[in-house]
Amino acid sequence: MTTYKIIKAIDECSQRLGELNIQPAPKIYPNPSDPGRFSNEIDIQTNIFGLEVDKKTELFQYIVSIKADLTVKKEVVFTKKGKEDFVVVDRHEKCATIISHAFRKFSDFFKTDKNCLIYDGQSVLFSSINLFEEFPDSQTKTKQIQINGTELSHLDLQNLPYIKLEVYSSKNPPIVLSAESLGQRTANSNLDANNRAYSQILELALCQSGIRKTLKGVCFENGKLFFIKPLEDGFVREDIVDVGDGKSMLPGIKRTIQFIEGPYGRGNNNPAIVIDASKVAFHKEQLVMDKIAEIILKNPTLGIQEFEREKCIPVIRGLDCYSTYSGRTRHLKIEGIHPLDASTARFELKDGGNCTVEKYFEERYKIKLRHPRANLLICKHRGNQNFFPMELMTISKNQRVTISQQTSFQSQKTTKEHAVLPDVRQRLIMTGMAAADICSKNYILSELGVNVCPEPLMAKGQLLPPNRIQFSTQNTEATSGKWRFSGFVRPSEPPKIWAMYAVGYANNSFSIEIFGKFVSMFMHGCQSKGIQIGEPAESKLVHVDDMENVLEIAGRSDCSFVFVISDDSISHLHQKYKMIERKYEMIVQDMRMSLANNVVTQGKRLTLENVINKTNLKLGGTNYLVMDTKLNDVLVIGVGLSLPTGASKFVSLGKEILSPLVVGYASNGKTPQEFTGDFVLSPVGQVTISSIEEIISQCLELYNKCRQKLPKRVLVYRSGSSDGAHGAIIAHEIPLARVAIGRFSSAIKLIYVVVSKDHTYRFFKNNLDNIDTASSSSSSSSSGASRTSSRKADQMNIPPGVLLDSVVTHPACKQFFLNSHTTLQGTAKTPLYTILADDCDAKLSTLEEITYNLCHCHQIVGLTTSLPTPLYVANEYAKRGRNLFTERWFVFLVFLSHINYFSCSSVEPVIIGAGNEKSTLEKVTDELSYKEKRGLLYRRINA
Repeated sequence: MTTYKIIKAIDECSQRLGELNIQPAPKIYPNPSDPGRFSNEIDIQTNIFGLEVDKKTELFQYIVSIKADLTVKKEVVFTKKGKEDFVVVDRHEKCATIISHAFRKFSDFFKTDKNCLIYDGQSVLFSSINLFEEFPDSQTKTKQIQINGTELSHLDLQNLPYIKLEVYSSKNPPIVLSAESLGQRTANSNLDANNRAYSQILELALCQSGIRKTLKGVCFENGKLFFIKPLEDGFVREDIVDVGDGKSMLPGIKRTIQFIEGPYGRGNNNPAIVIDASKVAFHKEQLVMDKIAEIILKNPTLGIQEFEREKCIPVIRGLDCYSTYSGRTRHLKIEGIHPLDASTARFELKDGGNCTVEKYFEERYKIKLRHPRANLLICKHRGNQNFFPMELMTISKNQRVTISQQTSFQSQKTTKEHAVLPDVRQRLIMTGMAAADICSKNYILSELGVNVCPEPLMAKGQLLPPNRIQFSTQNTEATSGKWRFSGFVRPSEPPKIWAMYAVGYANNSFSIEIFGKFVSMFMHGCQSKGIQIGEPAESKLVHVDDMENVLEIAGRSDCSFVFVISDDSISHLHQKYKMIERKYEMIVQDMRMSLANNVVTQGKRLTLENVINKTNLKLGGTNYLVMDTKLNDVLVIGVGLSLPTGASKFVSLGKEILSPLVVGYASNGKTPQEFTGDFVLSPVGQVTISSIEEIISQCLELYNKCRQKLPKRVLVYRSGSSDGAHGAIIAHEIPLARVAIGRFSSAIKLIYVVVSKDHTYRFFKNNLDNIDTASSSSSSSSSGASRTSSRKADQMNIPPGVLLDSVVTHPACKQFFLNSHTTLQGTAKTPLYTILADDCDAKLSTLEEITYNLCHCHQIVGLTTSLPTPLYVANEYAKRGRNLFTERWFVFLVFLSHINYFSCSSVEPVIIGAGNEKSTLEKVTDELSYKEKRGLLYRRINA
């Protein structure tokens, strides 16, 4: 059998352009157009703080290297980059300690008394004085400094008598920091003309307090700073939340430097710092034994059972821990928990004998273990797995909790605690700003002449007018992004053969009587909306172990629709339903049993209505139309991404199996307001989407086939991109989109919009203190951190339809923020829309209005969505593709294990050989996607 091999992802778009003999496009933004003009203005408070530079400072860049010899043969490089939180923070603390000491002791070289030194905590140093000015030109511009660790405050460094600090000049020319240079070199529409160094310098200058004061906070990637002792920095007790399993949430901030138009609008460029509040769960620094006790809620000193081990291992695997019993601090990575304890586990000695772990520690270290019957900890040491007593190992500090280390309950709790109401978020922002010393009195900022505005920027937003929604018998207005449902504008064709099953265990709470009532209520609800559905061919309670076989029989019996009610505890069947759905082109709709029970016993009418709304979409109907004629000749395409979680491969049975990027897409090719789609698998690790050519071709073919004509314009909404990727998308991805369009007609115009919610901007109502919410019943998730009055998120947040397209937008590009949705929890996260291509030179107001209208087309609930429906649906197709891929590989791996698994015999293993990654992904795409399943391709099956 061929060994699995993952080839490093190459830029597929560049390769494809080369095959077509097409040069990459210039990295130039379309010119900004005038802001939209709508009737209602609204005052908006932001989390943007203006920066003014009133000095001209020349800054020289240097590379820093810090090393030390641990032994004759082993060297440690403190400035080496790391991935794990502990490694990153530990190296940063040591580097900051060493460089701060060097600044003081070697002040003659660093010219500390008159110099402004900006350090990134690793290998980059900026200086306002040329440190090598006195060195002859012929001499190498390098300075080596020897530091004795005994002079340092960091305990781990005091055992190192010789630490080598080396400073040498970089090849980059000096940067002149001034208001004039910032204006000229940071916001050019030609992206290659902008200098990222200005942002880097400002970002570092504004976080020097966090970098140098390591006992106060910990710094992570992308401007994140969390406070170790928040009560000393002005936060309140309610800002610190214990989430169980030895985990505690700490407050922090995320900072980014942005260049915005500012209060004087178009044609201006102003630097600003955008600050958002953040909370994240950290593992407590505690004995491993104490952490285990918090996880299983019992004392582990007498050992734990197998199921308790299985509960603990996901929480602690991968964590760094340390011991001090050998006379020095030694750090190890946790791999798991051994089934044996120190009194029974034995290991071979170097002299050929063997002894128990308990006896070894007593003889070797003179340590009498207090709890020899506690399970041993498995840790990785020098590439091998060794066993250690839990009572001697401590969880290292400053390690964030990963998704895999959380239970579903903890994940919900941390999400809830992070989603604080606007007034609380504003307090956290201002408190964090003060704690991080982001103000004009900051010494570094003062030396650079950087003044920070103490109050956040106020901006004028606009409120887009409400839309009208058309149903079969009436029209209604979407007031504040809400409306009531009526009869479907186009009911679906009822299935000729359909079935309904309730899936659970022998003792589940869903009785035959309740099940029968739900079947009747579902049929009556469908009929009242215009779906003339008949009696199901089969309706019964099914045991969980029999459900797959029941679905297979239904599929082979020409059943076209199956409604499944699954017990809430069943989580493993949904993806299998979808595999069978694709196999037989049989729609399978799944519903939680608790919701169905509430429909019958509590009369939850809206729940049933939402279910029927989904059913009509899945069966090919249309629930309503937004009264918008602008979409009639426009092909609208959404493109969403699903990135692999964790590592970029599954590892099982000693083989490596690729876990690709899944690209979902959806379009209105069928009719102007019906969005259906599919997905493709692409190599992971690329900035651009190489499959965009295929996606646009497929959507144009669908449009031409269903409408018997070609569109005048193609409007693409694309997610999954950072600001730094815009240049690559313009140069490599968009030209491939144009290639696909050109095969149909050179007259079709392209508009390409990147949509992002992964930014730091937040927008608030003005004067939150004066909002009357006394009648509301829900409170903030951090209610003590808020005031005593109860508050509702939808009342506290900016309403649907709020638009900002000047002042807070980037000076060099066509851009707008649109808050299209009602925020039901926490603080609104307003999507940012950046136009990367515009062949139509469209008015900004036209794009804004179309985008807002598309946010009304979700069809299932009477609420606008935060993203345009084509992009929302595309993201769901990307998730579906990820789930199908995961299920397919799970079945394949079980097949390899020779386990008797349902339908394994139909799975042919796909071997990934060297150099065949792309062709393999194309093969798996054909196997899992819907392009050959016409009964599913033309329906919105992921509703």
